[in-house]
Amino acid sequence: MTSGHGLYIYPWDIMDHDDLPDLAAGLKTLGISRLCMAAAYHTGKFLRPHGRDARVYFPQDGAVYLPTDPGRYGTIRPIMAQRMPPIDVLRTLHDHGLAISAWTVLFHNTALGTRHPQAACHNAFGDCYPYSLCPSNADVRAYGIALCRDIASHPYIGDIILETPGWQPFHHGFHHEMSLLSANAWPDTLLGLCFCDACMEGATRAGVDAAGLRRRVRGHLSSYLARQCDGTPAEGEDRLMHAIVQDDALRDFLRWRCRQVTSLVRDIHEAVRADATVHVIPSVQANPVRSWIEGSDLEALSRACDGLEVCLYGPDTQALLARFEDIREIVPADRPLRTVLRPAPCDFADAGAFVAQVEALSRRGVRDFAFYNFGHLRRENLNWIYRALDGLPAPA
Repeated sequence: MTSGHGLYIYPWDIMDHDDLPDLAAGLKTLGISRLCMAAAYHTGKFLRPHGRDARVYFPQDGAVYLPTDPGRYGTIRPIMAQRMPPIDVLRTLHDHGLAISAWTVLFHNTALGTRHPQAACHNAFGDCYPYSLCPSNADVRAYGIALCRDIASHPYIGDIILETPGWQPFHHGFHHEMSLLSANAWPDTLLGLCFCDACMEGATRAGVDAAGLRRRVRGHLSSYLARQCDGTPAEGEDRLMHAIVQDDALRDFLRWRCRQVTSLVRDIHEAVRADATVHVIPSVQANPVRSWIEGSDLEALSRACDGLEVCLYGPDTQALLARFEDIREIVPADRPLRTVLRPAPCDFADAGAFVAQVEALSRRGVRDFAFYNFGHLRRENLNWIYRALDGLPAPA
C-alpha cells in the first residue's frame, strides 16, 4: 500500500522545475515521501506565489494529464491536456524516492458535462448542471472506471486518490456562481439533488417513489423561493432534518444515492491493477460528515477502497479536531484515515498553530498526512511542513 506523508501538486508546478532530482530531494528534506499529482483536474484561477511561468494560472477545463488508451472508452472520452508532463517526469521523481499518487477529480467536469448534457445532473425543475456528471448514468460510470484503470496502468502510479466520485452540491464549482439569497441547508440541499432520467429510473427500480419526491422537492423549492425572507442557517438545518425524518422517499433516495457511489468506487477498486491502491476524498463539504449530500457514505466507502483521505480545512483548530473525531467514530477503526491540511494563513495564524494541529491529529492516531498544495503555498509555508513532521512517528 502506498503510504507516507504526501504533498498535493499540479503538473504545471512540476514542469516549472528543470532539475527534477533537486525538486525530489528538497521535498524529501521536508518529510514528504509521496507526491499527489493532479492526473485529471478542472479549471480555475490560481495564484502561485513562487510560480515560474505564470504567477496567475488558468488550467484547462476538465483535462487529463497522463496518456490514455482511446480503446478503453465508450460514449464519454477524456479530454487530453494540451500541456502534459512527459511520463519520464514521473519516472524521474519515482526513481529519486517519491511515491506517486494520481489525484483524480472524477465527475466535477464542466467541459465534459457541456459536451454530454444528457449525462450531467438535472435538478427537480429539469435544469442541467454541466459541472457535475451524474454517477448513476451508465456512460458516466463506464468513463470513470475506464479513466481510473487507464491512470493506474502507468507503472509509476502506485495510488489513485479519487475526488468527486459522486454528485456535486448546489454551491460548488461553476464560474461566477450568483445568488442573492443567503446560504441555507434546506433549499441548497434540495437544489443539489439530481433527478435526471438515470436517477429517476434507477431509484424507482430500487423502490423509491422518485416521481412523488421530485414533485414535492419542486413544491418545497418554489415555496422557499417565494418567501419574503431567508431562514437562518440553523433554521435551515432544522427544516432539512425534519424532511429527512418525515419523508420516507427523501431518506430512501439519499441512501440510494450513497449506494450508487459506493458501488462505483468498489468497481473502480476492482478494475485497477492489483498492486495499485485507491483512496477517496469523500466530500467537498467543509465538514466531511456532510458527505452524504454528495452520495458519499463514509463507512461504506472506507470498506469499498483502501481508505479515505479527509480534508480538514478551516481556522478553528478545535472544530477541526472535533470534526476528525466525528469521522473517526463513523469510519471503522480498522479502516485507515489519511488527513489533508493546508499549512497556510487561510487556516493557521502561524507555524506554531499548524504544528500543534498536526501533533494533535498524530496523538489521535493519524500516521499519513498530506498537505495542500505546493503551487499555492509560499516557500515559508512549505517550511512549516518540515517543522510539523520533524519528530513525528514514522508513517504507517
